[in-house]
Amino acid sequence: MPGRRRDVDYTFLWGFDCPRCGGDTDVFADDATDTYGWICPRTDCQAVGFGFESRRAARRGLREYRERHSTSGTGR
Repeated sequence: MPGRRRDVDYTFLWGFDCPRCGGDTDVFADDATDTYGWICPRTDCQAVGFGFESRRAARRGLREYRERHSTSGTGR
């Protein structure tokens, strides 16, 4: 509908927060496999995602991981 405000989840658009600890997480390109991934740089957190076909898919994977993790009852 024209003129209707659309709610946008800006954390999804950028998606660079670790889904487990909330730390800054970068999406990287793996030139060896032509895929993308992310890894939490904190030594006390083991969150990782890899094998995504695009940077956007990696960010979407971050969001899906965050949604699963936050509803799993395990907390941070």
